[in-house]
Amino acid sequence: MNLDFLAWWGAVTGTIASGLATAHIIWQWRVDRAELKIEGDMSIVHTDRVYVVLTISVVNNGRRPVRIKRVAAFLTKASVPILPPGLSPEQRADLSKALLSGLTSHELCLFGGPGEGPIELSPDGGHQVWKYPLTKDVEFVTHSKGVEQCGGGYVLLTSGNKICFKFTLLHNDQWPRFNVSQNLPTSQSE
Repeated sequence: MNLDFLAWWGAVTGTIASGLATAHIIWQWRVDRAELKIEGDMSIVHTDRVYVVLTISVVNNGRRPVRIKRVAAFLTKASVPILPPGLSPEQRADLSKALLSGLTSHELCLFGGPGEGPIELSPDGGHQVWKYPLTKDVEFVTHSKGVEQCGGGYVLLTSGNKICFKFTLLHNDQWPRFNVSQNLPTSQSE
């Protein structure tokens, strides 16, 4: 009879210990993972010229490093390809044609294009900032957030996880005037 009690007691305490060990492993996995804080901002930058810039900032507040494969913002199908400023009209037409022929998705890639390997954000505050100058003919997919219009995008990790983010878009009247021949922003005094 005494052996039955010891067997029962061993089964109960073993089950409790196993459950506690499993709970501890799950808790540790939850606490030790990477935790990203992503902020997007569209702003007007004043230097010798006036530029509109999309800025995406990613901070790793978790306890594990994380590797980022791609950062992109969603564009509408009507949005023209993003071309670098300062091109001649012929260069713009040639580059636009080449980009449209290979266009598979409508997104503005800020990081993770061909030839770019992933980057690693260190734990406990590792950060990275991407800035991309924009022209007014870029049309983001919009979402309403109260009275504000927001654009969206994602950060793709090497693990395959995709973390979405939003950023407030500028109203049409907030955009600086552009030099139409070069599609470059100009200051209000020009």
